[in-house]
Amino acid sequence: MPKRIVFTFDDRSIGSLEKVKELGQFSSLGTAVRESVLINQELHNQASEGFSEVVVRNPKTKQEKTIIIPSLRKNTAG
Repeated sequence: MPKRIVFTFDDRSIGSLEKVKELGQFSSLGTAVRESVLINQELHNQASEGFSEVVVRNPKTKQEKTIIIPSLRKNTAG
């Protein structure tokens, strides 16, 4: 059964969320939050298997960059 949750954001945080909504072309702020939570959950699932870096690739140039997410490193330490 769906649950309703109410969040209170400061101006800076709501601005960040609106940017996520815009960049991801999400239909609503709620959809942006849900998608962000799912992505975060999957990253932590991967971290539990020992993965701690995210590699992104530009398909046009083949250039790659590694993104370090500090909370993923915490999950792989130990």
